Amino acid sequence: MKKNQYLMDFSLGLINRTGAYFVCRDILEQLPEYFPSVRYWRMMLQRTPDGTSRRIVARLMMLELRLLRGREIAHWPEGRFVQGRTRLILDPLYVLRSKLEREDIVQCHDIGPVSHPELFGPLISGLYEEAYQKIKRTGCGMVFVSDASQSAFRERYGDKFRFMQTVAQYVRPGILSGETSPCPGVKAPFLLTVGALELRKNHLRVLEAYQRSGLHKRGVGYVFCGARGIGSDEILKKASTIPGVTALGYVTEPQLRWLYMNGCGFVLPSMLEGFGLPPIEAAQRGLVPLVTAGGAQEEAIGGAGVLVDPYCLESITDGLVRLVDMSADERSAHLQKTVRRGKVLTFNRYISAWDKILQKNDKFMHTDGWAASDSEELVA
Repeated sequence: MKKNQYLMDFSLGLINRTGAYFVCRDILEQLPEYFPSVRYWRMMLQRTPDGTSRRIVARLMMLELRLLRGREIAHWPEGRFVQGRTRLILDPLYVLRSKLEREDIVQCHDIGPVSHPELFGPLISGLYEEAYQKIKRTGCGMVFVSDASQSAFRERYGDKFRFMQTVAQYVRPGILSGETSPCPGVKAPFLLTVGALELRKNHLRVLEAYQRSGLHKRGVGYVFCGARGIGSDEILKKASTIPGVTALGYVTEPQLRWLYMNGCGFVLPSMLEGFGLPPIEAAQRGLVPLVTAGGAQEEAIGGAGVLVDPYCLESITDGLVRLVDMSADERSAHLQKTVRRGKVLTFNRYISAWDKILQKNDKFMHTDGWAASDSEELVA
């Protein structure tokens, strides 16, 4: 069967190296027959730029977005081969500088910049709101990383789209195997957070909750690691004042495996998540996760874990203590449920779901254009 061909806009790869980057990269690497050419800002490239060149290009791209926003002049190039063909745009922001038609597909990770503008600032929030309004006017196909993200999108922008489909992300195959490497200065027992140093990850409240919990006096440390993001300076400054806290920054995959293997609980009561892979990955390594009640994180772990109110310091503090004091039987019950969930969220399932969407895209020309059998296969 002949494969449909798309213009993939992977401009996301220039500025984002978090989980969103890796799952989008996997679509490109595992299904290359759909993508004869890939656009990064104004460039058609065979591979994602890296190093200094990537950072320079990213700054230029964001400057153009700020200056031109969604004006229909000087759209990003598409190349002669793709004229009249469908676009796959891997983040809503980049529809601003692209042509967008009903036959196209846009992936939405979350609507945080418009639902939580205080976490992103007025510039980013304004750009995303303009992008979402363009998407709404077009009524193109939409793919979401979680039902929670799809529900939030529907509530704000309605459901008049060619199709709206959830494809849940996956537990990385390598998380359960491979070499390990100790992190210098880290000793068990400790609670662990893996996530970008951003305000939306709620590091500041977790740090205060840990300080209030008294766990340091009981010999239980708190370790967090992740790339720098919005608010990282404030997070690191606060962490440096609290006994028992270790801020690691970026860690290698072997070090991450070691942290998962030696931690006594996983902590990430985020204020905003599109899906939330780290908690379910931690559970595969035997760490019961503490996450936000409701929304994408609870959905990701199947409701198994310590659920807290991310805006309530007392709730987080109590959750940390419960995580440490949990009985072996309760711990086992939580982990059994979350491990089962992880076995459903496989890499092969994720790629297969995208394969179905890309192959069948041109057949779905009405709202919610998936048959029940298709939805059951695609949604984890």
